Amino acid sequence: MYVSPAVRSIQRHPIDGEMATLLVRLDDAADVETVAEQIRECGGTIEQRLEFDALAITVDHSAVASICELDGLSAVETDDTLTMGADGAGEDVRLGDQS
Repeated sequence: MYVSPAVRSIQRHPIDGEMATLLVRLDDAADVETVAEQIRECGGTIEQRLEFDALAITVDHSAVASICELDGLSAVETDDTLTMGADGAGEDVRLGDQS
């Protein structure tokens, strides 16, 4: 399963009381309702069901590691992957060496 660098950082250094909005992508064999229930059991809230078997969720930083351990996920990223700003798309875009 792919876990983005930003999510790995939250896993390693959770901030007490802070919430994270994550994009979780389900693998082909996963049942969306089963995964959604597991997310709720971890304290997460389903904010939106997205295309391509993905869910936008909100969860306390302290529960991010538990979310990443759930069966049926193919990727966990922050919701920044859904944004496009002046600097490009999302959290995981890496520009080539600009030296």
